[in-house]
Amino acid sequence: MMISVEQAKAEAWDVIVAGTSFSAMYFVLGLPSDLRVLMIEKGGFEDHADQVFERRIPGREDFRLGDRHPDTKEWVAHTTFGGNSNCWTGNVPRFMPNDFQMKTLYGQGEDWPLSYDDLEPYYARVEAAMEVAGGGSEHLFPRSTPYPFPPHAPTRTDDLLRQHSDGWIPLPTARSNGGSRATCCATGLCHLCPIDAKYSILNDQDRFLRDGVAVVLNTEVRQVIVEGGKATGIIARSAGRDITFKAGHVALAANGVFNPAILLRSGIEHPALGRYLNEQYGAHRLVDAPGLGYFGGTSYTGLGFDLYDGPHRKDYAAALIEIINVPAQLRPEIGRWGERAFTKIIVEDLPLEHNRVYLDDDEPVLDWSGFSDYAIKGMKAATDALPDLFPDVEDYILLEDARSEAHIQGTHRMGNDPERFVTDGYQRMHSIPNIHVLGSGGFPTSVTANPTLTLAALALRAGEAMT
Repeated sequence: MMISVEQAKAEAWDVIVAGTSFSAMYFVLGLPSDLRVLMIEKGGFEDHADQVFERRIPGREDFRLGDRHPDTKEWVAHTTFGGNSNCWTGNVPRFMPNDFQMKTLYGQGEDWPLSYDDLEPYYARVEAAMEVAGGGSEHLFPRSTPYPFPPHAPTRTDDLLRQHSDGWIPLPTARSNGGSRATCCATGLCHLCPIDAKYSILNDQDRFLRDGVAVVLNTEVRQVIVEGGKATGIIARSAGRDITFKAGHVALAANGVFNPAILLRSGIEHPALGRYLNEQYGAHRLVDAPGLGYFGGTSYTGLGFDLYDGPHRKDYAAALIEIINVPAQLRPEIGRWGERAFTKIIVEDLPLEHNRVYLDDDEPVLDWSGFSDYAIKGMKAATDALPDLFPDVEDYILLEDARSEAHIQGTHRMGNDPERFVTDGYQRMHSIPNIHVLGSGGFPTSVTANPTLTLAALALRAGEAMT
């Protein structure tokens, strides 16, 4: 239910949630049904049909960048109802079990305060809600249930690669291949799906907005009110004025930039707050070889794990390979135009303390000096090794690095030690347990896989842990 600021101010709330994207909604889904919940969204509401008609996704943020930040690096977030669920591609691989134990296994980064087994039931439930299509990955990700729907048709490249290695699997996707939404039409326009086949908060909002849950739009949460070591409400800004809302619990689910900004404005201090800003490092590559080609059933069809996990992670980053079913460039030879694989290499970064979000004139600034040596070595190793994964390679073409992976991570990371981590494994602040800080800003390491499924599963788990 959408309500006005004045209506919201007049009522008492058990929980206030900043944001309306994946982590916000799945947290609310997990909460006890008798709690009264107010969700506060900085942006407005624009339905999918209007977005398609106008050919734009509303609310793109223009973040301020620090002096050390290279102009080539972008950070992507949309402030609107549903947040980045409006613009994401719908790729939803799970993290691998070893991703949660980087420090123990490889001496790099940090261990997570929970295991793959702790999160697995929540992975399955979010996949069911999103009607995920996938399969053939059980040897990489132990599963309690099968994928809700079968994988999309593979490309010719996928078929060829799977004959040579079981490290290639269908890419799990929330682009429909059965279920309540239209089947993916493989246009390649996933950021703004023309037929609404891609899962979003907009096309599943009834699941989350139960009785007792209300949404206020065009209102920005600015700070949390903390009294006697507890959060008692928030201060939000609407139409140029600041308004106080009272609540027994506060959850921040804005993103990895605005969550730390809200806490810093609130006078909350922690050595890791706003620090370790990161995301994965991505780059596109073309491979030419006989038998390769497109003609798959969706825009991204395959994932390659041959360069992902193993002893090399002691020295350089894991790499994940995506097979993209959208021809970037055709080959010049007549009769062989499509004998090409369009791939993307994605490597994990090693979060660095000096990469951070800080406040200037009360607004967030992103200070990021570049990827870690660990990530740069991983990209070089994967770039050198990729041709060996394909039989009979004729040419290998290096395209540009990606300007952004649209995955803001690491600024309020979670862990068991209150001195080193902002939140615990349920994303509750160690210092103020009635504040949850949700989303991929809580990730203590930068995993190569897309973060959306994991951050949604974490939020559902955190909501269900509240009593």
